[in-house]
Amino acid sequence: MAARSLEIGGDEKDAVRPLQDVLNRTLALGAAVAGTVGAPCDELLAWIAEMGLLSELTTSEQMLLNEQASRQLVIDFSWQSERLVVLLWALNKIPAIPFPAPETSVAFIEELLPPYGDESATEFRASARLRSEDELFAAAYEIQELHVVARQRRLSRPGYRPSVSAVDEDVVRERHHAINWLVGYCGQLWDDVTTDT
Repeated sequence: MAARSLEIGGDEKDAVRPLQDVLNRTLALGAAVAGTVGAPCDELLAWIAEMGLLSELTTSEQMLLNEQASRQLVIDFSWQSERLVVLLWALNKIPAIPFPAPETSVAFIEELLPPYGDESATEFRASARLRSEDELFAAAYEIQELHVVARQRRLSRPGYRPSVSAVDEDVVRERHHAINWLVGYCGQLWDDVTTDT
């Protein structure tokens, strides 16, 4: 089935990523994030190689798993667990994307992702079902709107109180990145995705 394309502000058309691409990105990113929270990098690299996903790793993911990343990069990269929340939702592994409130925990992702989760990589792939294009594009609009709220809150005068509950800008930025990649925003690759508001 061909991916539907929608025009979202510009000359480029957005097309939802195929299920296989989303699965590969989720598994590769999941392994890299696991490396930021203490999982043995040599084990993770061996698993990535066994799964045939070495070519799916980004440059920063390779640096992390080869233990060549600075402490700051590791800290910054750990925020990408928020991207995994969106990818897991898109694969129907979680029922909803939690509201990006300050101090929202995403520890539940550890139970869902191979190689340390409740399913093997084979089971994880077999049970994944990509959400409909309508759901994905609706989430893209919603996350972008929440990002706008978070930026307005930060840039506004003291005492400004928008009607929406507190939105953590760091959390929503990471989720915005993931959903933009999922819907193929301007055809951008993972490392090049922008989060325009």
